Amino acid sequence: MDFNTLEESIRSRRSIRKWKKEKISDDLIVKAIELGTWAPNGGNFQGWHFVIVKNPVVITELANVVQATTDKIASWPEAATWREDMRRYQQNASFWKNAPVIIGVFGQKYQSPIDKILTRRESFDDEAKRIMAFRKSAPTAIQSVAAAVTTMLLVFHHMGLGTVWLAGPLIAKKEIETILKVPSELELVCLVAVGYPDESPEKDRRPLKDVITFMP
Repeated sequence: MDFNTLEESIRSRRSIRKWKKEKISDDLIVKAIELGTWAPNGGNFQGWHFVIVKNPVVITELANVVQATTDKIASWPEAATWREDMRRYQQNASFWKNAPVIIGVFGQKYQSPIDKILTRRESFDDEAKRIMAFRKSAPTAIQSVAAAVTTMLLVFHHMGLGTVWLAGPLIAKKEIETILKVPSELELVCLVAVGYPDESPEKDRRPLKDVITFMP
């Protein structure tokens, strides 16, 4: 792939929320995940795990627990301040239930040597506690899994498939982990919905001058 082709693939990828009912080959799903596992990751720990869900009954069950939790949050008195926002959120909370494939993306906890030292000291050393807070603000395990998901989404797009990265379902994290029967050492990071796209959304990006700073 030359650079222009790579650039076009990156620029043309979109989050897809409507899919055709066409089935997806297992080979394509596995290949995208395989290439995702070549993403950079902390300490080469490779603590990710992917659960592929194609059974519409299970997908509906996943969507239902997310919708139920969303509806519960929307019913709380505190939600009244954002009533219109919550109404839209409720309407969209489980749109992905019609996707042909849902991939549950999980990660394991990871501790670098620095983390292990800080863990031993943070209970009595304020500086160690402060530094550990920095580490916890952007955990290595989450960054590693996110790199794999980003790679997967680009691969799926190159295959002609449409995806959307779903962080919202984390509100029903434990319920999803139970439904997918993952071992206790794995924690849900996100879901990825996959299918042949049935829409062509357009999105702009902020000007680079707003997001880049060159230090003098």
